[in-house]
Amino acid sequence: MIKAIIFDYDGTIADSVDIKTQAFAELYKPYGIDIADKVVKYHLSHGGVSRFDKFKYFHKEFLNIELSEFEIQNLAKKFSKLVIFEVVNAPYITGSLEFITNNYKVFDMFISTATPTDEIHKILKRKNLKKYFIKVLGSPESKSDHVRKIMSENNYSISEVVFIGDSNSDREAANVNSIHFIAVTNSGSINNEKFSINDLNDLDRTILSIDEQEKSNHSLFHNTSN
Repeated sequence: MIKAIIFDYDGTIADSVDIKTQAFAELYKPYGIDIADKVVKYHLSHGGVSRFDKFKYFHKEFLNIELSEFEIQNLAKKFSKLVIFEVVNAPYITGSLEFITNNYKVFDMFISTATPTDEIHKILKRKNLKKYFIKVLGSPESKSDHVRKIMSENNYSISEVVFIGDSNSDREAANVNSIHFIAVTNSGSINNEKFSINDLNDLDRTILSIDEQEKSNHSLFHNTSN
């Protein structure tokens, strides 16, 4: 039975993916429209990757510039100023707020995001959401490391945890740790998953389907072993 839910944030709880896209385009416009277009294309196909890693990649691959750590941090600060107000005010993905507020006492809830840790804490605090989550984890740690830490600190079995997200990095974090994954498909960036939802109105039903599958697997194993 599912005991814990790990949520991505952008595109899963909040409809904020486009805000980040526009911010990357704005930062790279001074280098020309072609560079800004390449940046946007890469960003959209690599959702869930931290902005720090993206800045390194963009400058090295598109501009042939090796960024120092100071320069990366400076870009990250500019990016944060562009997005934080907009992300705080972004609408919720349909059903996300209702599910969280109705079920935070039913499930242990966590957030795993590529947004820097201090920034996601500010966003959740301003939106009055922080109280619903046992732990909130952001970059520079990877989402795979987030899941590993959550599993270890809380002694969950792999059948008790589900990751809900809209990007390949979310799916990878779940697969690397052998936990269940539910794809949120509204952005179109991830498809063809066994368990998928367009928005979080269907999350209750999908978690029930996973529980029923686990019961069936347990029953089959028990009967076979006897």
